[in-house]
Amino acid sequence: MKKIVVWLAVISIVVFVVAWGIVGVKILDHNYDFLTEAYIAYGSLAVFFLCLIGLRVTSRCPHCGKPKLFFGAYCPYCGKEVK
Repeated sequence: MKKIVVWLAVISIVVFVVAWGIVGVKILDHNYDFLTEAYIAYGSLAVFFLCLIGLRVTSRCPHCGKPKLFFGAYCPYCGKEVK
């Protein structure tokens, strides 16, 4: 599941960059009809942040399986080092 979320985050950021690139090219050509590309970019950015939140919420200690804190080198439950 974690690999799927990571790949979804990578794909969504690539879609975001491509969509904003298209918006930039359209603006340089004085074509201001880029609403669809902007919606696609914002949607992909939202998917990216949802993936990041999902990865942070579901991260667990590899030793005891309890939820891991966002910051810190050691698990607060078992005291072992978390990478």
